[in-house]
Parts: sequence; structure tokens; C-alpha cells
Amino acid sequence: MWSKNIFVPMATLGPIGYFPASGTIVSFIALLFIYFFSSIGITQTTYVLITFFLAALGFYVIGKSIDHFRLCNPSEIVFDEVIGCFVTFCYVPLSLPVLGIGFVAFRFFDIVKPFGIKKCNLLYGSLGIVMDDIFAGLFANIVIQIALHFL
Repeated sequence: MWSKNIFVPMATLGPIGYFPASGTIVSFIALLFIYFFSSIGITQTTYVLITFFLAALGFYVIGKSIDHFRLCNPSEIVFDEVIGCFVTFCYVPLSLPVLGIGFVAFRFFDIVKPFGIKKCNLLYGSLGIVMDDIFAGLFANIVIQIALHFL
């Protein structure tokens, strides 16, 4: 389960990546952080900078840990779900209904991988692992934007 590679527990967020439904668990935890950031009033610019930082860190950490798993997209790696959740809520006014819509939409796009998202898995290494979640987040963001238009 654990590796001498310090990046493995970072990519799996400790033991969480080994739990059943780990992607959903991590997505929910990410929502709590997103809600916290919103509640302390960070600006959208700061939020986007945090999202870019998480993406850069994710590419690096996942790239350093992937050889441990010997799979192209191991389910134990869940840091990418955090990135996808943060992308989901970029430039979105947060409320509890919006968090719910975004959570469900992100999990749908991350699990089903429609509209070519699945092709991201063909990309090499951490690029493929992270990009499918970034695109799932982008599609979930679009769903939120559409829902906000009608709410």
C-alpha cells in the first residue's frame, strides 16, 4: 500500500485513494475546501491561482508516483479529482445548490467520460490522468453556467 516514494501518498492523498469510491470521497472533501475559500471571501483571481497551483503540483506529484502503480491511470491516484473539482467552480458564484449541481456534474463527467474526455487517457503519464479531470471539470462548469442561467 505505501511506498518509499514520498509522492505516492501525496497522489493518493494518504489512505483515501485506497478506499472504495475514493474519487467521490475526495471530490466531496475538495468541495469543503472550495466552500471554505468562498466563505473567507477569496477573490476569483486568487481562486484561479490556487487552481493553477494545484494543477501544476498534481502534474508533478502524479508524474513522480505513477511508476509505483504500473498502470496508466490507477484508481488509487485521486489528487486529480481535487484539480477537477477546483476547475468545476472557477468563475462560479457559490451557493449550496451550485455546489450540489457541480458535484454531481463533475462526478458524472469524471466517471462516464463523454464528449471525448475518455481520449485524455491516451495521453502519456500524468498528462492523461490530470487532463481527463480538467475536462470533466470544464464540462461540469458549463453545466453550472447553464443551470445558473435558468435559476
